[in-house]
Amino acid sequence: MPNWPGSALVKGAIGHLVRAGLLVYLGGELEFPEAHPEQVAALARRRDLSALLDQHVPLGPGQAAVRLGVRRADWDWVVRLGYVAPVGAVDVDYEHHGGVTTVPLCSARDIALLDVVRPWVDWRAVRETRPGRRSLLSALISVTPDSDRVLLPVSPGAG
Repeated sequence: MPNWPGSALVKGAIGHLVRAGLLVYLGGELEFPEAHPEQVAALARRRDLSALLDQHVPLGPGQAAVRLGVRRADWDWVVRLGYVAPVGAVDVDYEHHGGVTTVPLCSARDIALLDVVRPWVDWRAVRETRPGRRSLLSALISVTPDSDRVLLPVSPGAG
């Protein structure tokens, strides 16, 4: 079962599920529409809810790191290496950071499949890297765009 942060059906997810036709639009803001509470509750009880969320709800960088089970610094390396490409973006107004910032959104399905499509990466070691340590993904040497190699230490605490 995916490691989804917070409540499974947060308000932002509802908007994506309405656009996917899984919930009926009852009005409100287009980005955060209102849906019938009983319909939302029925959807929340579905056994395939995690798969539906993976298919229809994109994640921001912080959410993606939590979903993958890695530190945010490791997630930044995943993006830098081109393992996951943004599927969209959202503008967020961070008043304390000087205004609007565009935040890339990635497919939760792509994130969930990283273990499968990049099996040579020691994801367990990456997930076990302690804060303050350099990302093990930084040791990656790109041979060709479709053929990467990762050199990781034997022990997650080594180096």
